[in-house]
Amino acid sequence: MKLTVEIDPGAAEEIIIRAKEVTPRIKRLQDAISRELSGAEELAVKSGDTECFLPFSRLLFAECSDDKVWVHTASDVYLCPLRLRELEEMLPRTFARASKSVIVNTAHVRSLSRSPTGVGEAGFSGCEKKVFISRMYYKSLRDVIERTRLAK
Repeated sequence: MKLTVEIDPGAAEEIIIRAKEVTPRIKRLQDAISRELSGAEELAVKSGDTECFLPFSRLLFAECSDDKVWVHTASDVYLCPLRLRELEEMLPRTFARASKSVIVNTAHVRSLSRSPTGVGEAGFSGCEKKVFISRMYYKSLRDVIERTRLAK
């Protein structure tokens, strides 16, 4: 894949993706560009009968429980209308899977611990909430945390 940027002061801005077919990689690229262009940096969630709009930066983690997706901030829990897979696709790269049912905002992870059996636990800044990390996702989550810390 090659990237070309053409500068033309008189032209309207446009982004063209030229490909032989729509692959998963092309679809992810298209979705990322669409999110960037729409400026979507908030998530519509519900608390009781009230709809709230939370900035992605406030989210600690999202978990799937009883076929519902719950989004956690430091002090509250909200119901998200999206499926976990859909939510994961729209979140920034600082979010990563911790298990099949949990996505974590690595920018808020304060601590990681791991038991001898391989199951891990993540603690968050500013609250006492914790999530379990499955063995399968531990290394990739740790890698995203390191990348997030280096980017700061």
